[in-house]
Amino acid sequence: MAIKYIFAKDAAELSRIQKRAVNSVNKARDMVQIAAVATIKHAYDHGDWTFAQTLVDGLGNTINGQALVEWFVQFGGLKVEDGKGFSGWSGKEHVKEHFEAAKATMWWDLKKKNPYKGFDLEQALKNVLAQHAKAMKMVEANPDDADKIQVHVNDVTIKQVLALCNFEEMIEGVEEQDQQAA
Repeated sequence: MAIKYIFAKDAAELSRIQKRAVNSVNKARDMVQIAAVATIKHAYDHGDWTFAQTLVDGLGNTINGQALVEWFVQFGGLKVEDGKGFSGWSGKEHVKEHFEAAKATMWWDLKKKNPYKGFDLEQALKNVLAQHAKAMKMVEANPDDADKIQVHVNDVTIKQVLALCNFEEMIEGVEEQDQQAA
């Protein structure tokens, strides 16, 4: 499907474009909730829980599918087999017991995506050093555990760490300071 792009002539028009997008997504989330509740009601009425997989597969990556799957597990009593989708059902009684909670709990509130928190190389290296110190103390306290601690680091890894830390530039800077001092 080709997307027909539209562009705003001014801020007011851009606000309208954005508002339509937000409203559309909110309506779509509501429609998925309606479809999910209808799906577990169908399972209750007819014993056919397989439509849950149809909904999850049909939505694909358009939504946080993990949240919808978790919703079906909690409220529809569906069972999940790793990587193979839904593999069973807890039965009508599960749906009956959880139906009101299912209507009150929005699928998108489950399995929140964690935002990327960034990466701090220095903190990561400090953590490794702290783990090493802790491991060494444990070995001191119990020498029988010495074979559980591996402290050898191969040359390739050492070179990669040195490159990450700009070691070459640091050495050049020290050499230049030494030459200026002499």
